[in-house]
Amino acid sequence: DEFHHRPPLLSVLYAGAFALWHDIYAAQMVQGLATTLGVLFGFLYARRAFGVRVALGCALFLAFTPYLVFISWQLLTDMPAVTLLLGAMWLFDRTGARWALAAGVMVGLAILTRYTSGFVLLYFGLLLVAGLSSWLRLLLLGIGAGVAVAPYLVWSKLTFGGFLYPMEHARNIVTLWTAPVPGRLYWEGLFQVFPISVWLLLLLALALLVRQIAASARGRRGAQAAPPAVDGPSRLLAALLAWGAAYFAYMLSVPHKEVRYLAPLAIPVCVAAAVGLDALLARLERGGKGVKGAALAVTALVAVLEFAPGFRKLGYPWVENWEWPTVRVAGWLARHSAPGDVIYAVHDFPVLAFYSGRKTVPLLPIQDQFAARWRAVMDRPGYFVHFRPEGVKENHGIYRVLLPGRAFLDNTPGFAPVADFGFAIVYRYRPGG
Repeated sequence: DEFHHRPPLLSVLYAGAFALWHDIYAAQMVQGLATTLGVLFGFLYARRAFGVRVALGCALFLAFTPYLVFISWQLLTDMPAVTLLLGAMWLFDRTGARWALAAGVMVGLAILTRYTSGFVLLYFGLLLVAGLSSWLRLLLLGIGAGVAVAPYLVWSKLTFGGFLYPMEHARNIVTLWTAPVPGRLYWEGLFQVFPISVWLLLLLALALLVRQIAASARGRRGAQAAPPAVDGPSRLLAALLAWGAAYFAYMLSVPHKEVRYLAPLAIPVCVAAAVGLDALLARLERGGKGVKGAALAVTALVAVLEFAPGFRKLGYPWVENWEWPTVRVAGWLARHSAPGDVIYAVHDFPVLAFYSGRKTVPLLPIQDQFAARWRAVMDRPGYFVHFRPEGVKENHGIYRVLLPGRAFLDNTPGFAPVADFGFAIVYRYRPGG
């Protein structure tokens, strides 16, 4: 388990599915349900604030943007967390104290899915600044979030000795223990996540918002009796975009970067693009039949070019018979190890754990103190899986060479090679030789 630095909710959901059917497809079904609900929550949130047409546009962007489709079926926390964030935003926008409490519970669940989801609290604070909320509703939101997170904090205290230990440990991993990644990854990632047409529609919505704010400011300076006011939907959009910009700036400040970490930006970007699309359609509706026909043809062409890749997976075989190499190693371990054996590894340890069914201990957290700590960590007999360095395609650690290496393994009593898979060697391990 990796609960010492990962939140538990998605693992709990997978475990519930495995209790019914212990197969990887059970997790895929949970993932599909969790991510598809995000489209529904996005529609409900946008409909309440901006109307049905904007809501439909938002739902379409969430459902068919190719990159969002791609990370939606990966067994990762990114899109389930976005689903919970959208659910919290929708619930908080409803009238009544119980909805604010329910929104807080959703925020707590989002944090228990992905720690950085706590950044959404800034969004609710911006609603207060925009005059769209009250201190009482924020208090109720905080109570709901606290109720949802409190059992986990107590468990963390009892298990690790600190209420926030997993969060602090996760923070250290992405700030101190992994190689820093240049910020250009995220700047380029913005166009990898969202097609250019979505950005153009967002810029249109932003231009209309700036024009409305400027008109209101000019009216106040001109001492008009009733200067044009910035309406509620525009203030909500401004708060949403400000939150998105702040989140992006925060992610740039974190040394460890992956494009999928930008998934929460789907909320402000898709909503704003839908607002821009609605404004564009309203303008075209005032044109003649020729204008409408040409606009429809261009829209269809853009949709095919930019959103068709999201459907590409449907053309592949629906059952994949190819077996990942690490799964073969795990299968060998399942057949040759005893139930009490422990599997040790520095790479691909979640895959080894799932497919071998054995307790698996990662050695990645002790790389900086390996010489001093390996005996204490590897205190039970079992197997060590050594992946040859040239076969490790992705290593986020600050250490280019993962320990233990071949020289250590071949010269330390207790390690004996028992199976060679080419890309990996399995060693039988007995403490003390």
